[in-house]
Amino acid sequence: MLSLAPRPTLAMPGPHLTAGLERNVAHPYLLTTSVHEPEHPVIWTPHTHPEHELLWTDRGVATMHVAGRQWTVTPGIGLWIPAGVEHEGQTRDRTAVRATYFTTAGWAESWHRPVAVRLVPAVRELLIHLKRAQMTVEQRVRAQRVCVDMLETTETIELDVPIPSDPRLAMLVEMILHDPADDRSLEQWASLLNMTARTLTRAFSAEIALSFAQWRRLVRMRAALGLLADGMSVKVVAREVGYSTPSAFVTAFRKTVGATPGEYAGRL
Repeated sequence: MLSLAPRPTLAMPGPHLTAGLERNVAHPYLLTTSVHEPEHPVIWTPHTHPEHELLWTDRGVATMHVAGRQWTVTPGIGLWIPAGVEHEGQTRDRTAVRATYFTTAGWAESWHRPVAVRLVPAVRELLIHLKRAQMTVEQRVRAQRVCVDMLETTETIELDVPIPSDPRLAMLVEMILHDPADDRSLEQWASLLNMTARTLTRAFSAEIALSFAQWRRLVRMRAALGLLADGMSVKVVAREVGYSTPSAFVTAFRKTVGATPGEYAGRL
C-alpha cells in the first residue's frame, strides 16, 4: 500500500542522515546528484539539508512526508525540498532514487516551499551525465546552468495528500493510509471514533478543506500510482485500492490524475 504497509527497515546511508551537518555541493559548482539503487525498501528518518534538494526517481516510487503532506514521487515528477525543511520518507523495492542538491547561493528561483517539479528526459539524462562525465570546471558549471534553466514547477495533482493533524482523526488517518481499500462509511468511522457523522465531516473540512470521501479517494489514487509503477494490472490495482470494478476505478483515476491508468503507466 501507499505508505505504511509494510514499513521498510533499511536506512539510507550517506548525506540523507546528516541532518544538515554536511554540504554536498563543492564550490564553485551549482549542483550535484547522488544515485541510489538499493534492492530493498529504504527509510529516510526525519532530517534536513543545508542545500535545496530535488528528489526524483528513474524507476519506481518514493513516498515522502514534508510539511504536513504526503507526496508520491514518480519518474518524470520530482519533489523540491527547500534547504532547512525537515522531511522523511521511504521507497519500494528496487527504486532507482536520485537526489540532486543545489547551492542556495546559486539558486535564483523563489521556491520556498515543497513543490512538484517536472523533469523532462533531457534533464534527467543530463543530470546523470554530469555525475559521470569528465569535464573542465567551466564546462561543468555551464552544463549545470542548463539543467537549472530547464527545471520547472508543475501544478500536477499527482503528488501530495494533505494529512489531517486533528488527534481525533489520527486512528482513521493511520488505518486508511495503511489500507486504502478500507470501505467503512462515514457513519461507521464516526461510530468507531465516538463522534457524530456531522462532527467528523466538520473536522475534515476545517482541517484540510476536503470532505472525508474526497480525501479517501485521493489516498486511493496515490496508492494506485505506486501499484501501477510496480507493474500491477488495472484490475488488480482497482481491487487493492477499494474499487469493486475496474471501470469505477478508471473513472475515479482519470478524474483525479487527469489520465487513465494505462496512460499513466505508459509514462513510467
